[in-house]
Amino acid sequence: MSASEMGKPDIRVDLHVHTRHSRLRSLPALKARDCYSLPSEVYRRALQRGMDLVTFTDHDTIDGCLELLDREGPLDNFFISEEVSTCDPRSGVRFHVSVFGIDESQHREAQRLRSDVRDLATYLSREGIPASLNHVGSSLVRRARSLDELMEVVAAFPLIETRNGAQLPASNAVAELLAQRLESDGQPVGRTGGSDAHTTRRIGWTWTVAKAVDRETFLDALLAGRVQSEGLSARVAPILCDAYEIVAKYYADLVSNRHEHYAPGERRVPAACALVSLPLHLVALPATGTLFRQARVLGAARELSRDLALSLRQSSLAVSAEAEIA
Repeated sequence: MSASEMGKPDIRVDLHVHTRHSRLRSLPALKARDCYSLPSEVYRRALQRGMDLVTFTDHDTIDGCLELLDREGPLDNFFISEEVSTCDPRSGVRFHVSVFGIDESQHREAQRLRSDVRDLATYLSREGIPASLNHVGSSLVRRARSLDELMEVVAAFPLIETRNGAQLPASNAVAELLAQRLESDGQPVGRTGGSDAHTTRRIGWTWTVAKAVDRETFLDALLAGRVQSEGLSARVAPILCDAYEIVAKYYADLVSNRHEHYAPGERRVPAACALVSLPLHLVALPATGTLFRQARVLGAARELSRDLALSLRQSSLAVSAEAEIA
């Protein structure tokens, strides 16, 4: 850390939060969203929880950010971001990448390129856009063909989310090991953190910290990788509460259509599907779905952790051997 940076205060930002503009891509017949929080509610809650700056990372959209700015006007403590769903065509592995401090034209280009994670990474690097590879442990339930292939993708991004508030500690530990592996290869990497909150309950429980004085210097520190992740990993009870809250808000939204999420006549099919699945939604589906997903992620994380730990040991031995030869 430079002398000038030592005099700067810590700025905290929850770099992974969602609003009602995040859509649920699975089970399309239900036309559900994976979050029903209003952008203004998310913004206020983040500030109340001690965040110095606020951003939203909705899935493949910046509409939540634009809604807030349209309602509130220019905000010095807010910047536009999104979580881009992308894919590695070589392995079929899907990744989520948060891009920060973007504008509408950069959003459109990121969406155009998201079918190939390498093309996306090249564009973001060329544009100087801070980008973080999110919840890698969760993404790798379906593994890449090799660890080297995975590292090629990870190395394309200057930031990695090492603390996600919706991921188990074992999953976050995988991201930390990936960061250490990059550093063992001589590539510096910044560590980001965010709550991955899909309700307002966990906003600000996990965050990113940097030495900065305002939005611009924070984004500069983010791009340079001079950031660290802090806060909580997932706890089962709050995650289950989130799941049931989202289900309840889905049914309320389906009945009232308060925010006009459904076009005229569009509610018939979702309503029929929701009615049939109501007993499952009320009793078992959120809990079993959440716990099953967590179990799969935990198994994948343990396997990848073993591979990474072995790789790090081998790298350390190679460095020691080279030092002895020299």
